Amino acid sequence: MEEQVICFKKELLSEYLNQPKVFYDESLWHRVLDNLQGIPRTAAEKNYDFKQLVVYVLIRSGDLYLTYRRTPKTREERLRREYSIGLGGHVNTIDTNQLTLFGYDYKKGFLLQALWREINEEINIKSRILAKPRLICFINDDSNDVGKVHFGTVWLLEISEPKVSMKGERGIGKIKFNDITHLQAKKSCFEKWSQLLIDYLTKKGNYKMSLLRDTSSEELINIKRTKEKND
Repeated sequence: MEEQVICFKKELLSEYLNQPKVFYDESLWHRVLDNLQGIPRTAAEKNYDFKQLVVYVLIRSGDLYLTYRRTPKTREERLRREYSIGLGGHVNTIDTNQLTLFGYDYKKGFLLQALWREINEEINIKSRILAKPRLICFINDDSNDVGKVHFGTVWLLEISEPKVSMKGERGIGKIKFNDITHLQAKKSCFEKWSQLLIDYLTKKGNYKMSLLRDTSSEELINIKRTKEKND
């Protein structure tokens, strides 16, 4: 049976379709989560009325970010030989079977399921994981054929040391760790999503990035409830 990927109607992103953008919109995210559906992958790749949900994981150790070059064997032909700072892939209906409910009954557990599935397929982490992955932003970019049918949920996973190796994933080349200054200098070599994120990380700075939280999680809800109580 063909893989069924999780999608939503592109019309939900109407206010973000004019230019490539890295952003966070809590209200939009809730609407997206409430309007997901499974579509055969081959059909989804050709249907510009839908966006496929993608997990895109940044792995950081201190000030260093994991980078790699996609090989000629990468399944997505349009990204072959491009450099990237993001690991991950599509969310599919198998992941939704692992659904967990968070906070105001908004769903996030299946995204973590997809995230860890992709990480475990692609790399070995030989370092201590400092905290659970955090959802930090989204990417939408309709300037190329890949971006027109994909919507990125960007996660940050922090580890104690830059010790990661390949795991036989044929689409991933040699892994390195680089600081943001190096990434900015080499930005033109990276795929479009990574270029957008390099600019985003440069603007935010590592200190601010370390303070980011998953604003769709219970942490936001607790902050909101505390504020309402104080008011």
